[in-house]
Amino acid sequence: MSISYDAYRLIHVSRDGSILTLTMDHPPMNAATFELHDELSRIFYDVARDDPDVVILTGAGRAFSAGGDLDEMLGNTDRPSRMAEMMVRAPHVVHSILALDVPLIARVNGHAMGLGATLALLCDVAIMVDSAKIADPHVNMGLSPGDGGAFLWPLVIGYARARHHLLTGEALTGAEAAEIGLIHRAVSADELDAAVADYAARLAKGATFAIKATKRSINLALRAQAQQLADAHAGIEQLTLLSEDHREAILAFKDKRSPNFKGC
Repeated sequence: MSISYDAYRLIHVSRDGSILTLTMDHPPMNAATFELHDELSRIFYDVARDDPDVVILTGAGRAFSAGGDLDEMLGNTDRPSRMAEMMVRAPHVVHSILALDVPLIARVNGHAMGLGATLALLCDVAIMVDSAKIADPHVNMGLSPGDGGAFLWPLVIGYARARHHLLTGEALTGAEAAEIGLIHRAVSADELDAAVADYAARLAKGATFAIKATKRSINLALRAQAQQLADAHAGIEQLTLLSEDHREAILAFKDKRSPNFKGC
């Protein structure tokens, strides 16, 4: 089945045989705005109906997806209904990707922060530029990670390491992330395209029915846990979105100063 993706403005879709590439294109850093969140919450349902053999998720320009849009976030502090709408969509990103039987490769071409990091971890295989940074810095913005990060990081690298990175927001380079098993592989920027293309071709030439069935088997446990946790984590983040510390973090970042957090 061939699906039209004309309704998507910030995600461009291209085909190369049975390989589908989704490119987040929201200059300059593919920030996770309300509109990009909305498109991400819908597109993988369309991809499932399209049923390619392999999907590649990447970002245009110099970032994969480097966090939220500060101006929009600041405006949303006075619009709680808008924040609630975004958090309603967040679990759909997690559920739709984990339910996708088609193997999904993250081509992490630059920084992957917040939702960007979650997207990379939700993919089956993440190949990342070795010098790019990956982090879930929600706490640095006065927030709890409600987009799947609190669920995924401990599963991928264990609770001890995950607690450190989620409680501090400390970033890793692609090389460091590969070393601890957070991602599959780190390569130089010059090697990224070939590494992703080779991996995608390998899967596309394989026993695709069996590969999709195997992915479904692998993800059964993840899907069960996500059903239990994703909505709760989104609700917890919604509480922190209403906090004074969240607004202070945005203002401090925009003013290029250290935030004065008050714990409320």
